[in-house]
Amino acid sequence: MSIRTEVKGAAYWITFDNEKRKNALSNKIYDELCQAMDEANQMEEILITVITGAGEYYSSGNDFSPSEAAGVDHNDLDYESGYSKFMRRIIGHNKVLIGLINGPAIGIACTTLGLFDYLVCSDSAYFLTPFPTIGVVPEGASSVTFERIMGTSNATEMLLFGEPMSAQKALSRGFVSHVFPKAEFVQKAGALVEKFAKLPKHSVLASKELCRGQKWRREMLSVHTEEYAQLRKMFVHEDTINLIMSKFMKAKM
Repeated sequence: MSIRTEVKGAAYWITFDNEKRKNALSNKIYDELCQAMDEANQMEEILITVITGAGEYYSSGNDFSPSEAAGVDHNDLDYESGYSKFMRRIIGHNKVLIGLINGPAIGIACTTLGLFDYLVCSDSAYFLTPFPTIGVVPEGASSVTFERIMGTSNATEMLLFGEPMSAQKALSRGFVSHVFPKAEFVQKAGALVEKFAKLPKHSVLASKELCRGQKWRREMLSVHTEEYAQLRKMFVHEDTINLIMSKFMKAKM
């Protein structure tokens, strides 16, 4: 499986549906995510785009399996990863983007949340950016958004040192707006979306443009471009290659 999409009133729902891989993001899933984001953007009746996960995880982040890495050349300047394409969709999205974080959000699944307009999570969720353990650098524009949301020390703790952030810490740091019990998460998070989706679309979307219009989009695209350039360098660095091989690939052989 990959993703599921559904329209509920004025809300376009995207659900990561790759439970066997803890909703890891493969190249196929990135392609489908981009298509879904484009579709939501083009639908006149849509006010809100929702992204959530099926099962226990929101998403475990990028799929680093050997099959996903095959044929990828980060030295090729014409190559653009699925992650980068997805980033451009998030930044350019003109609907209200809501994340319903049902469980752990790791790596790119965590960092991109700083670009969402509104987040709630389950008390079973945690947020992890394990960059130092695999020898890479922050992405998802988190090198800027995390510090703005939660302050320098909290951002440093996550992005430089790879420390996890619990659901309650995410609430106290202003990263999420609500934490709901796991058993009630689907019902309570869904009720919020249903409530917000009844607001006047023309007004809410005009307000989003004031808060996160072209100036913000230009800045975030610039941040993404800088991060992506550094990531390319990391992925061809010998130490990073060895760390990723050790962590993800040898265990699958």
